[in-house]
Amino acid sequence: MEGKKILKIAKGELQDNAVWFMRQAGRYLPEYESLKAGRPFLEFLNDPKTIFDVSSLPLKYVDVDAIVVFTDILLPFTRMGYTVKYENGISVMRNDKEEFDYYSSLSAGIKRISEGHPEKTIIGVVGGPFTTLSYLYDGGNGGYRKTKEKLISGQVETLSLLADRIVEFAKSQSDAGADVIQVFDSWVGNVSETFYMRHIREIEARFLEKIKALGKPVIFYSEGSSHLYRQFLELEPDVYSIDWRMDLDGFREICRNCIVQGNLDPNILGADDLYLRDETRRIMKQGSKFRGHIFNLGHGVKPWTDWKKLALIAREVHKFER
Repeated sequence: MEGKKILKIAKGELQDNAVWFMRQAGRYLPEYESLKAGRPFLEFLNDPKTIFDVSSLPLKYVDVDAIVVFTDILLPFTRMGYTVKYENGISVMRNDKEEFDYYSSLSAGIKRISEGHPEKTIIGVVGGPFTTLSYLYDGGNGGYRKTKEKLISGQVETLSLLADRIVEFAKSQSDAGADVIQVFDSWVGNVSETFYMRHIREIEARFLEKIKALGKPVIFYSEGSSHLYRQFLELEPDVYSIDWRMDLDGFREICRNCIVQGNLDPNILGADDLYLRDETRRIMKQGSKFRGHIFNLGHGVKPWTDWKKLALIAREVHKFER
């Protein structure tokens, strides 16, 4: 089997069938809760062995071509004088006490992954500036009223500083061995095109330039943001991860020569096997028209997902005839 296949597709060096799933290292896996063992989530993220174990766990069940690093996009806040709490809802709060060096643990975990699975593409993950900021002001919920108000009032310093801290987060993963960086600006689709151009685009463009300067292919993902796709083209990531709301043929009308990722609706993973096979083949057929295509979901794996459905989809991807 071709090693580092997804890395080669993302670099435009290969056209082939490949698959991974956003949030594939997570709560749907049978052993996840036993690995967590009741520990607070931040403590869970501060253990290199746990990072290796959870990141690698999907390989036991599903024939994926990449390992996504088990981490959290909010860790850059711990480098800005904040602490993050995940129990009873996500909250970001000022904290004068010194936090653990989560990046050190993350780097050690990624090095273990690289040594243990040298044939797999390792995907590092970071949040986009708007999405990450929304957890500070709105807890990542709703219409992001407070976040939007802060940006409208001209308080962009926090967004700009946060963007730089996210770049440092990406660099720590890249330096440790991540082959590809996926940027999740998941919630920026909740702003209008005008709002994006006025208040976000300039900072996001600088942010993407710095991420790309790390020298690793960049995948850019945002949910419910088809009205912003033309703006995203100007950011020039290596791969565009498309959510399930737009068929890949629709995105091809915007960019015919792109490399794309996606885009099965994760909310239909409870459907019968025949339906999932047909949907997988449909998406693979559309994806094969691009310069490169990585099969994925249009958003992350849901906690209720049966891993057998993902295994079925992965088999269907790999046997697809171009």
